[in-house]
Amino acid sequence: MFLDLFQMITAAKIQMRPLIPNQTRAVLLAVLILTSGAGCKVRLISDYDEITDTSATQLQKKVEGFVHKMVSLAGTPAGTFTQNAAFYDEARTDLSAIRVRAKAFEKNDLTIQEIDLVQKGIDDLQALHKIGGDRGLRSAVADPALSALNTQFTALIKLELAKKRGQ
Repeated sequence: MFLDLFQMITAAKIQMRPLIPNQTRAVLLAVLILTSGAGCKVRLISDYDEITDTSATQLQKKVEGFVHKMVSLAGTPAGTFTQNAAFYDEARTDLSAIRVRAKAFEKNDLTIQEIDLVQKGIDDLQALHKIGGDRGLRSAVADPALSALNTQFTALIKLELAKKRGQ
């Protein structure tokens, strides 16, 4: 009996349709994929770090104060690079500590890139101070360098604050 039914179906060349059409299957699969990830939060960047934020802000304040002091001391022995070389070592050490902390967090490459840009700005400031020789760090040189450094510090701090807001 079953053999006869099978022969009748094959002889009549009846096409069997799937229970669920292909388009409906695709829609159901898409809905399943979207809803299965609805409760999951994908993090593309590390979480906010208050210590990085605070440390970067403190270092910015320290650098800004130093540059203003050097401008006021320009042309005097107290304003020369030689008399102030220790500041650059301190700033480099502070920034290194911020960088080491940032590297301890996963998915923190953007923060590390911003820290590296701040380091380059401090290196550039140091080079300009050395070039100033006995004249020190004059306003015409210091102001654009400080502006560039502040832009780099701002980018670093904005990135941390965006993490705090979850952006």
